[in-house]
Amino acid sequence: MSPSGPNTPVTVTPGADIALVMTTELELEGQLTRAREEARILIEAAYTEAGARSSGQEQELSAAREHFQAEVEAERDRQAAKVLADGKRAAARFDEVSEGRVTELAELVVARLLSGADG
Repeated sequence: MSPSGPNTPVTVTPGADIALVMTTELELEGQLTRAREEARILIEAAYTEAGARSSGQEQELSAAREHFQAEVEAERDRQAAKVLADGKRAAARFDEVSEGRVTELAELVVARLLSGADG
């Protein structure tokens, strides 16, 4: 008896017809079950990979946001320090003006205001 394979001719009898159909159907069902299981495993792996990538991207985005926020805060602190230093320098310049000069300027301003009120 020779082994039967995909290319071996099979002699079919009426009773063997049903057995062959049933055997073929069982084989096809087995193949379909295996294919479905493989597809399920592939889909599960794809979802896992997508979740891992998404999580990685979220971590990168979060790190970028934190870095950007730190840069913004540092720039804000630099600008605030600059404004404060400018204000202190301006205030120091006013402190350097003598009382006599302040009195002289005040009198000049009052005189101009009063002369403008008369006209």
